[in-house]
Amino acid sequence: MNVVAESERLARLRALPLSPALLAMAEGRLPHPQLWRCQTGTPLYVYRGAEVPAGPVLIPLWDWNDWALGVRERPDGLEFVRFSIERPDEVECLARTEAGLWARLFDALYEDDLELDELEAIAGAVEYRDWPLQLQSRDAAEPDWADGSAHSHWLQAWTAAIDARAATA
Repeated sequence: MNVVAESERLARLRALPLSPALLAMAEGRLPHPQLWRCQTGTPLYVYRGAEVPAGPVLIPLWDWNDWALGVRERPDGLEFVRFSIERPDEVECLARTEAGLWARLFDALYEDDLELDELEAIAGAVEYRDWPLQLQSRDAAEPDWADGSAHSHWLQAWTAAIDARAATA
């Protein structure tokens, strides 16, 4: 299997340059109560028989509905991925940095119609400093979203911009 052994998962995650907030979520502790919306539990799927994508070794983060989220080490840096347990070969790169992953998670939280002050509190709890800029960028782009693909393109571009900024910081 192309996945880190369950007994080594947390040690491997702690060896990566990950924030205390992300590590807490990987351990099943939520830095803010509303983060349950981005996680349905510690990673059980990949350790209970679900296949994982081909490629670099997967270090599972957590399960999110019927998705598994994880991180892979690549020669050029980290890669945060998700895949459906029903279609493990259709892996999606969510981000190349932790900041990019938070951008994706905050987009999902926004889509859950949380109040802006709640989103700001969550951003503070996980130290996601790009949230105000993300909200500003989204507000500017949203009037041009005629369909779901426009939102998806914006999110990909936003995540890439966050990744690029985080990689040079």
